[in-house]
Order: sequence, then structure tokens, then C-alpha cells
Amino acid sequence: MSLLPYVHVDAPLSGADTGHDVALAVDQRRHLSTVLRLRSGSACHLADGAGSHAPALLTDTGARLTAAATTAAPPAPRLTVAQALAKGRKFDDVVRVGTELGADGFVPIDAVRSVVRVDGKTDRAVARWTAVGRAAAEQSRRPFRPFVEPPIATTALADRDGAAVLLAHPGGVPLHRRVVEVRGHAEVVLAIGPEGGWSDDEVDHLRGRGALLVGLGHSVLRTEHAAAAGLAVLGALGGRWDV
Repeated sequence: MSLLPYVHVDAPLSGADTGHDVALAVDQRRHLSTVLRLRSGSACHLADGAGSHAPALLTDTGARLTAAATTAAPPAPRLTVAQALAKGRKFDDVVRVGTELGADGFVPIDAVRSVVRVDGKTDRAVARWTAVGRAAAEQSRRPFRPFVEPPIATTALADRDGAAVLLAHPGGVPLHRRVVEVRGHAEVVLAIGPEGGWSDDEVDHLRGRGALLVGLGHSVLRTEHAAAAGLAVLGALGGRWDV
């Protein structure tokens, strides 16, 4: 049996009951009809990106719930990927795969050794990454959409209240041994450096503010692949894979 199309909508679904009508954007209706070949009356599943979701039937202008919406509690702790900007569309790949593996949000890092900048194009870049995250949440059937923040300097990671920052760096303690140390934090931030790695000053500053150095195995990972490896470890050992 094939899975029903999973569609993220912009309207809140919390508290919505059977028969509730939800409008779909024009581009969503076009995708459902032209790409997925769905017509009015076809079954689908809706999610609002904030944890509420429900089965529905497509209508001419949107969808109608066939059962009351269910609301899931947000995962805890929040898993955030702080990824240094890299060449090309690598950040797109990080958001796409990271969302599939359970990341709750992404923070682009304008690191000292980042070779690209988004100056003057920040809004457009964040909008693209947000769209990538939304599509990945639909593909992986997640009721929550990840957030994407504007780029920040590496040192600003130390200013996140209640967060445990795990700084991926050669020589760090293996990540799986660090999991017990970050339990109880509201947010766990996995920070991945650029192709050239973090500078000594960046490492010293964050370590001085409580960041923990972690290792991601003996292999040298591409910057766009490292977060996926770390998220798999955090998901398995942090309990997210138990459900």
C-alpha cells in the first residue's frame, strides 16, 4: 500500500475537527494535480509544521479533514545544526538531509574560513533554505517544519540561552560519549565547520564559553555530510529513534 501524500499547509490545524476546510496555495494544488495526478476527492494527510496533523480529502480549492487533528509534543531537546557556509548549494543539502534525520532547525555560520558570504542576499537565501526544509519535512512525513535563522558569526553561538554547543573538531571526544553530558538542556547545537575547519580563535572562544569538542569518527567527512553523521548519533542515543 502506498503512503498518502503528505502536505504541509500554512493554516494552523490545532483543534481542527472533522469537516474543517483548509485552503491550499495555488502552487500546492498545481503540484498535487500535475505531478502527483491527484483530483478532488483524493485522500491525503495534512500537517501545519507546528506538530498538528490530520487525514483529509482534496477539494476543488483545498482539503477537508476526515478526522480531528492530532497534535504531537515537540521533540526535546531541540536539535539544531549550526553549519558553516560552504561553496555552492551545500547548505541546501545540509537542510534537506538534516531535516530527514530529525534536525529541528538550522543556523548558517559565517565562519572565519567560510569561502562564501550571503551579504545582500540573506533574505533570499533564508527563504530558499526554508523552502528546502519544508519539502524535506513533507518527504519525511514530519509534522514539524525546521526553522532556519539568518547567518551569524561563529562566536555568537555562545549566546544561545540554555543550549549545549557541540563543536565538531579533530581530536574531540567521540560524539557518542558526549550525549550524557548534554541531557537536560533545552537545545543541543551541533556545530559543523567549513571546508578548512574552525580557526583556533573560534575554537578557543567557544570552548571558553562552555562548548564541548566532539569527534565524528576517524574518517574525514565532507562539511555537508558531517551533520548527518552527528544527527544519526544524537537521534539514536538521545531516544528519538525509540518511538
